[in-house]
Amino acid sequence: MPRRTKEQIETENKKEEEKNIKKSTTSTKKTTKSKENKSKETVKKPAKKKTTTSSTSKKKSTKKASSSVKTTTRKKAVNKKVKIEPVEYYDLPYRYNQTVIKVLAQTPTTLFIYWDISDNDRKKYEKKFGESFFQNSKPVLIVYNDTLGYSFEVEINDFANSWYLHVADSKCDYRIELGRRPIVKNEKLKDDYIPITASNEMAAPNDRILFNKEQKMVYYKNVKNGAITEKPIDTLSFITNMGKIYDIYDLYKEIYKNEDVDKIYDLSNPSS
Repeated sequence: MPRRTKEQIETENKKEEEKNIKKSTTSTKKTTKSKENKSKETVKKPAKKKTTTSSTSKKKSTKKASSSVKTTTRKKAVNKKVKIEPVEYYDLPYRYNQTVIKVLAQTPTTLFIYWDISDNDRKKYEKKFGESFFQNSKPVLIVYNDTLGYSFEVEINDFANSWYLHVADSKCDYRIELGRRPIVKNEKLKDDYIPITASNEMAAPNDRILFNKEQKMVYYKNVKNGAITEKPIDTLSFITNMGKIYDIYDLYKEIYKNEDVDKIYDLSNPSS
């Protein structure tokens, strides 16, 4: 081959350098463009995905938290309902530790009486009459009928604190006194009767019918058909003197002749 001159060699070298520079610039441009595109994609797309995923995750977490709170509150409510225990049953106390006696009317001729002596008063009586005061004495009830002006005594025992008492007269004012009578007397216990406490005054209801002198007719109603019938008082054979109080049994038997009054009604109890 023929030898190349220096000029030819320099020109060829310049051309190769220019080519290399062009290649390097194009490659750098391509790399920068690709980097820019990639960075844009990474900035645009993943950011959206991240934000959406974070928001959705937040929403899901809040929903889960709220649902968990609701479930926990529901569970607590259910547990509360389950844990509710029924109210225990309590009996009335046997005594109230008070010195008292009371009288009530159960029927016109039946009285209910209850009483008690406090522990402090018991100690006072034992100090005054001896430690064996309650063993050496017995409790009694004295019944006073203030309307008719008489009284009578009922012997009771220390095991009772209430009593049902039958009386002969209705429509009267009654009062009761609780006291004790000695069984064995000693130096301190010399009296025949020691009063403890007195009750209220109570008016027993009436169990009879009072006819007015001006009343001429007796009216009664048939409960089955609602018919009201009247009868002259003069036709009732047992009425001989107006203005007196008559037994309700006789009146009912006279009006309801065809019925067995004793089996239908307990006329000693007004509520029947």
